[in-house]
Amino acid sequence: MNQGNSLENKFLAQFLESVYGIRGKVSRLAGYQDRNYLITCSSEDRYILKITMAVEDLEFIRSQNRVLLALSQKPVGKILPSPMSNSNGGFYAEILLDGQQAFTRLFPFIDGSFLAEANPAGSFYADLGRVFAQIDRDMTGLEDAVLKSRTHAWDLARVMEITGDINLISNPGDRRLVHYFLMKYREEVAPIYHLLPKTLLHADGNDWNILTIEGGGGREDTVAGVIDFGDMVWSGRIHEVAIVLAYSMMGKNDYLNVFKEVINGYQEVIRLADLELSIIYYLIAARWCQTMVMAARQEHLNPGSAYHQVSVGGARRMLELWVRENPTGMVKRVMNGERGEKGERGEKELEERVEERYKYFSKAVSLSYQEPIYMVGAAMQYMYGEDGRTYVDCVNNIPHVGHCHPKVVEAGQRQMARLNTNTRYLYDNLDRYASKLLSKFPPSLNKVFFVNSGSAATDLAVRLAEAHTGRCEYIVLDYAYHGNTKAAIGLSPYKFNRKGGKGKPDNVKILNLNPNMVPTAAQGPPPGPLLRKEGEDSRRTFFAESIVGCAGQLVLSKGLMQQTVNEVRANGGIYVADEVQTGFGRVGQKFWAFELYDVIPDMVILGKPMGNGHPMGAVVCTEEIARSFETGMEFFSSFGGNPVSCEIGMAVLEVIEEEELQENARIVGDFLISELNKLCSRESTVGEEQRLLPFGNMPEAGGSSDHASPFKFRISEVRGSGLFLGIELVESETGKPATEAAVAIVNAMKEKGILLSTDGPFNNVIKFKPPMCFSMENAQELVTALRGTIR
Repeated sequence: MNQGNSLENKFLAQFLESVYGIRGKVSRLAGYQDRNYLITCSSEDRYILKITMAVEDLEFIRSQNRVLLALSQKPVGKILPSPMSNSNGGFYAEILLDGQQAFTRLFPFIDGSFLAEANPAGSFYADLGRVFAQIDRDMTGLEDAVLKSRTHAWDLARVMEITGDINLISNPGDRRLVHYFLMKYREEVAPIYHLLPKTLLHADGNDWNILTIEGGGGREDTVAGVIDFGDMVWSGRIHEVAIVLAYSMMGKNDYLNVFKEVINGYQEVIRLADLELSIIYYLIAARWCQTMVMAARQEHLNPGSAYHQVSVGGARRMLELWVRENPTGMVKRVMNGERGEKGERGEKELEERVEERYKYFSKAVSLSYQEPIYMVGAAMQYMYGEDGRTYVDCVNNIPHVGHCHPKVVEAGQRQMARLNTNTRYLYDNLDRYASKLLSKFPPSLNKVFFVNSGSAATDLAVRLAEAHTGRCEYIVLDYAYHGNTKAAIGLSPYKFNRKGGKGKPDNVKILNLNPNMVPTAAQGPPPGPLLRKEGEDSRRTFFAESIVGCAGQLVLSKGLMQQTVNEVRANGGIYVADEVQTGFGRVGQKFWAFELYDVIPDMVILGKPMGNGHPMGAVVCTEEIARSFETGMEFFSSFGGNPVSCEIGMAVLEVIEEEELQENARIVGDFLISELNKLCSRESTVGEEQRLLPFGNMPEAGGSSDHASPFKFRISEVRGSGLFLGIELVESETGKPATEAAVAIVNAMKEKGILLSTDGPFNNVIKFKPPMCFSMENAQELVTALRGTIR
C-alpha cells in the first residue's frame, strides 16, 4: 500500500465528504489503469475509491455500473463490488485531478485475502469455478452495444496482436515458448473461434482480483469476493475459464488438480461444449504468453516498472511445465483420471495400427520398441503419444533446434505462400542462405551444392570425388553409415557387412576403428603408414563421420585423424567429413565436429538437422573440387536449394545463434558426461521385467540370450561431445557387450517417458542425441531416471 501524496489525499478526503458524505483516511493502492484508493472510516467501515482518468471511458463506466447494479440483485452479487450513489443520485462523479477531467466511483470494501497471497485448501477451486460460472450466467442478457463492441489489449481474443513484440522478451528460451504457444493458438484456436459460444465476461480472474476467506471449524475455504470489472468484454465464454485457470494454477505443484476442480465447479453451473474444452489447453497458455509479452513491453517502455512484472515468474514457469503436458485429450484424461493408461483396449488398438501399417509397407520399414508408440504431436524436446503420455526426446537429432520450432515452421509457411521454384531461376534467398551457411566454414570450403537429404549429399559427394580424383576408390571407417542410396550403402560397413548386406565392394578399403582410430589409454604412436603398402596406389577418397555414430558414438583420435588425412592427400586423395549427425553446433565445443581434430576437410556432407525435419542436404567443398565438376554436364536437383528450403535453413541457423544452442550443448553435455561417468565401473543390474527387445533393432552378435535375470553389467565408457553422447555397457563377469542390458534399460526408460536407443556393433551402446533445446532440467531428469533404472 502506498500512502501517496499527502496533498492529493487531503483533496480526495474533502471531495469524498462533499460528494459522498463520508469522512475517512485516504491511502493510495496499486493499480493498472484506474487509480485506486482505500478509504478507512473505521475498522468496520471501509471503501474503495476508483478514479478513471480516461474520459473516453465514460460510456464504459455507465455500462459497467449498470451491469454491477444488476448483479447486486443476484445471489452472487453479495461478493461483487457494487457502485454507491453520490449526493447527486448518480453512480459516478466528475473530478478535476492533476489538471485532468476524471470520473470517480465508490465501492464498499470487500474483506478477504488476495488469492495471490493465500494458499486455500479443500474444494476452494471448485467454488472458484462455480462463482465465475454464476457471474457469466447472471451477466447473460446484460450486454449492450458499448460492451459488445468494447475490446482492450488483454482481451484473449486479441492475443495474436502481441506477436510483433515477442522479440522484447530478453531470454531466448522464454521467447521460444511464447512464440510456440502463439503459433499453436493461430493453428488450433483462431480457425474455430467464430464457432465458440460468446457471452459477457469478467475476463480478468487473476489472483489479485480474487479474494479468499478461510473456512475454519471444519468448513471449506471459499471465495470472498471478485473485484475489478474493468476488463469486461464480450468474448468467447471459454476465455473466462482459461483466464481463471491461468492464474489459479500458477505456482501450484498440483496444478492439474486445480485444473480439474475449476472446470468441475464451472460445469456445475454452465455445461461447456466439447469444442470449448478441446482448445482450453491453448487458451490457458495464451494468457501466460500475454503476461510475458505485456511485461516485456512495459519494461521496454518503463524500465523498472515492478507492477507489470508481478506475474512474469509464475507465467514463465507454467509455460515450461505446460509444454510438457500432452494436449491430446487433456481434459478427458485429467477429469477422468486416464492419464497415460493403456489398458487392454489401448493395446488392442495399437496392435490394429501396426497391422494397418504393414498393409501398405514392407517390414523392412521398422518400428522402434517392441510396443511401438503412436505419436500425435511434439513440441521442442517433447513428443506426445496418442495415449496421453509425454515423452522426453533424448535421441531424435533431426529436429535439431526443437520439434515444431515456431520460427522454422513460420519461415516455411511464409515462403510456401510466396514462391517455391528451383535453382534454374534467380531468387534472393538462395544466395542469402548459401552465404550464411558458408560463413560457418573455413574459408577454403567456399562452394555449396544443395540437395534434399544426407543420402543424396553422399551420392553427390561420390560424383564430385570421382570427378576430382579420377578414381572410384574409397576408404571408410568400420561400422560407418553414410546413407541409403546405392552409392551410400557401398560406403557403409554398418549396412553392407551386417545382416542382409552384400559385403564390402572391391573399391572400398575399411579402416579398423580399434586400435587404429579410437584413442585408448594404452595406445602408442602408429608403427608406420596406416593406409598403404609399398607399391600400392592409395589415391582414394576418405569418407569419415566426424564422430562415428553407428559404431557407438566413437570420438576419433586427433593425431591419427591428422596422419590419415595427410597420407590420403599425399597420395592424391581427398577427405570428406560426414557431418549429417554431428554438425550445426551439436558437439558443443565446435560448430562442426571435424574441428575437434584440427583438420580441414576437402568436402563436407550435410543433412538431417539442416532443415529441422524439413528434407534438406548439402555438399560443401573447395573451389578446386567444384571446378573439377564443371565437365559440361549440368547438375540439377529438383528440390535442392528451393526457396522454401532456403528460408527454413536460414531460420535454423538464426535460431542456433539467437538461442545460443551450441553453448547449451556444451554446458548440458559436460554435465551429462560428468554425471554419467559417476556410474562407470561399478557393477549394476537392470530387472528381468525389461527383457523385451526394441522391434527392428535386434542384436546380431554379442551378449547371450539365455541370461538369468536380472542382467548384470557395468558401464565401461562414456563417449562423445556436447549433445552427441553414448554409454557402453559390458557384462560384469566376462567384459563382453551387454546387449540385453542396454536394450532392457532403453525399454525401462521408455516406460518412464524418456526416449533412448541403442547403437554400436553389438547394440550395447545407449545413445543420447536430443534436440538442441534439451535443457539442464531435462538432463537432471534423465540422470535421475537412469539411476533409478540401474540398480
